[in-house]
Amino acid sequence: MATNYLNTATSIAQGLDSDFLLNLLHRVNREQLAELSGLPQQEIEAFFTMPSPDTRNLDIDVGGISLRNINNDDDASRAIHILKALNLSPEALAQLIASPVPQTVPVVAAQQPSSNEDGGTTIQEMVPRFATRKKAKLSEKTLYEYGNYHRKFVEWLELRKKKKHIPVHSITRADLADFIDDLLASGIAPKTVTQKYLAAISGLFELAQSIGVLPEGQILVSRGHKVFTKQDAKKSASTSSYKPFTDVELKSIFQTDLLIKAKQPADFWLPMLGLFTGGRVSELSQIDITDIQKHGEVWALSINNEGDKSVKTMASTRLIPLHPTLIDCGFLEYVNDASQHGKKLFPYLAPDKFGSYGGRTSERWGSYLDTLGIKDPQKTFHSFRSTSNNRLKHNGVPEENRCQFIGHEHDTINSATYSEPHKLPFLLENVANKLDYPYIDFSRLKYIAGFFDKILVKECSATAKRFIHKQARDNRAKRQAK
Repeated sequence: MATNYLNTATSIAQGLDSDFLLNLLHRVNREQLAELSGLPQQEIEAFFTMPSPDTRNLDIDVGGISLRNINNDDDASRAIHILKALNLSPEALAQLIASPVPQTVPVVAAQQPSSNEDGGTTIQEMVPRFATRKKAKLSEKTLYEYGNYHRKFVEWLELRKKKKHIPVHSITRADLADFIDDLLASGIAPKTVTQKYLAAISGLFELAQSIGVLPEGQILVSRGHKVFTKQDAKKSASTSSYKPFTDVELKSIFQTDLLIKAKQPADFWLPMLGLFTGGRVSELSQIDITDIQKHGEVWALSINNEGDKSVKTMASTRLIPLHPTLIDCGFLEYVNDASQHGKKLFPYLAPDKFGSYGGRTSERWGSYLDTLGIKDPQKTFHSFRSTSNNRLKHNGVPEENRCQFIGHEHDTINSATYSEPHKLPFLLENVANKLDYPYIDFSRLKYIAGFFDKILVKECSATAKRFIHKQARDNRAKRQAK
């Protein structure tokens, strides 16, 4: 073999002649390359996507790295890296250099028109891929919301770029900046732009990078837009976070006729549970009868994502003791009554299209607060969560114990990795029993077995009828769509 061919091959292997490498990659005989590298020809063909024989643009996909339109020094340098991935010796490279130019350009396997036409996977293609990848990881509601944000971004891009196929790698930081400006100009709050729109859009680019559409290590164009900073978040928290109920408000909420005036069981038991567990309305509205359990001598509530239930975070899954006041007020008697009508604690509640049981009860709770004159937008059912946590803190309960009981993450290595959760007897004695409300007269709020029986029959019947009517509507819609 000629010495000059071997010298050239050695220069390429050492990364010294990138321009020559580009020409070599354009005219390389794929069958010969497969033979020299020991790889199947089909795999070799998958590495390259060449638009035409008379252009220097070159696309390469290999080893999780994507190179698009190679036509500059940086891209050529990365092309050298790809060639090294084929593990060719200088002698093998020399054979390629010495080989004659093939008469025809190898035909690449058929690709989707959008990818082939515009030089890479499009943002339009990434939207359904994101939904597929994240279906098991995100809640149905979050996935639905992200889909709306994705579609709005794609529609904006199509209008801006005046085309339907937009490669992910062609979207710039300036595009994102202009999209953000348009959102803000339309009246969308900076917090919403950051925590909703940019969070969803970043998910598309993160997935694109993880599957090789964008180079590993590249700073994503959706990152770093300081629309809503940590300082802004601190200011916002003081005006938008949920406030705890005051003692006067709690006394008004748990007035002596709360039970008597309740038109549905949840009207009475949800605020009672919220006060003594700090649970979210969605968590408490979906409770199964089997979630009320006795462990040894301690009655407990299991908050979990089993069956059709869902939880917000992993820390939300917890087993906590029932407060003695709940038991004294007849909660177990109600559990027995409800068990005669289904598997749910509130058997007449039905999930919404996202699988959440809390929508209807949350609306009813808001209406009840309005009747009491509690109209502060920062006072909602979630305020029970703040109220409970605040009461535990002021009664000397350590943060780690509060987090386990309330269902918050406690981000320390010691508690998260090297220690087990507290047992029920400990939580009962040192956490639950610290929730005291001496100004509320619970003696007038005692449930007697059978009190809600007629209401349960009526509400469960109404729910069943609504379900039948919904099925009929859905069936009609399906027939009309055919």
